[in-house]
Amino acid sequence: MHRFILLYLLSACVSTHAQTLLEAISTNPSLSNFVTFYSTNEEFARTLFYNESKWPITVLVPNNDAFERYQRENNVSLTDINASNLLALVQYHTLVSNLTKDNFSDPIGATIPTQLDGPQYNNRTAGTSLAAKFGGPERASGQVVFIQPQGESSTSFLLSRQVEGSSSSSVRSGLGSNVNLTALEDNENAWDGGRFHIINGLLTPPQVCSSTIRSAGLVNLDNALNRSGLWPALNGGLNITCLGPSNEAFRGSGNPDATLNETELQGALLHHTLPEVAYSDFLYDGQEFNTLQNTTVRVTVQGEGKDRQIWFNNAKVINANVLAMNGLMHILDSIMLPLDQINATSSGMPSATATPTPTQTQTESPTGSGTTATTSGAAAPLSVSRMNWNLLGLFSAILVLS
Repeated sequence: MHRFILLYLLSACVSTHAQTLLEAISTNPSLSNFVTFYSTNEEFARTLFYNESKWPITVLVPNNDAFERYQRENNVSLTDINASNLLALVQYHTLVSNLTKDNFSDPIGATIPTQLDGPQYNNRTAGTSLAAKFGGPERASGQVVFIQPQGESSTSFLLSRQVEGSSSSSVRSGLGSNVNLTALEDNENAWDGGRFHIINGLLTPPQVCSSTIRSAGLVNLDNALNRSGLWPALNGGLNITCLGPSNEAFRGSGNPDATLNETELQGALLHHTLPEVAYSDFLYDGQEFNTLQNTTVRVTVQGEGKDRQIWFNNAKVINANVLAMNGLMHILDSIMLPLDQINATSSGMPSATATPTPTQTQTESPTGSGTTATTSGAAAPLSVSRMNWNLLGLFSAILVLS
């Protein structure tokens, strides 16, 4: 009997302290603009924040500085955005899990799905590893953000549009944009539908590859894709990872974007394109991918935590997880050589003492398609390789029609 009374009292206590998101954020003065925005936009509030979803959510709530910065940079108030764009923006600030401060502490960062879906911003699918981590393919199907403790990895966020301020973590969204995340304690951020944390800028929904590459200032890669005629296929493809050499990498290799002919450029660019989405937190040492030119790319991971570094063949990742609507790009410090050319010289690969760093599972790729090993003999030196036109035709047909 006493146990029943105790359980009843505990239940009543929980019910008494239950609160909506609006009630939870109203106690924080730095969120007053969002409180006003929420209170005066009934459609917006009803759409997401009564949380009629099947699972808890975590809302990244923009603070007052974020509202002011948005109006200053866009010359328009957030409340004046049309309904469809506003809905997409709100969905992208809504993470599909109940995330505490500890969930953002892993030094290698975390890819986290949001509620943003639909072909305009999300022409990618969740693989088995990502789905398993976040409760299944339906729950994990939305476009992602990448969250990492600030200052942890030299391979992240180097070309970002960083906003001012300080916090414990950075949130990467589309067009290489980062905002600062203040992760709240458990007793500060609970509401009926899950949790909330504070960000100091609005997230940018991912765009097509062409906009993403140009926003990163990759002039040589842009030129190469223009000359090769591959922009339509790359923009329209499903589940793409672009391994994009930096401008310095192109210059250090004699500007192949200008010197190679169209056929050679197509082969070189497809050698730098993976037909699946390979987020950095799911990469591990020794992992292999087939490229769209049917060559093999091998991942090398060295170090742990903030010292973790990643290579694809001979090329080091200097800016990871530049998110696009159909996948992502990793920016490289070098043109990526074929494995057989590297093996012949033995000088282009990182040290063989790399520390294996498994992340989720070493039998499945982030897209769930698995990794397929190929022989290095399938690759040809980029300076002389010619594109297989049958493969290009198949590639173009699949990407344009998918």
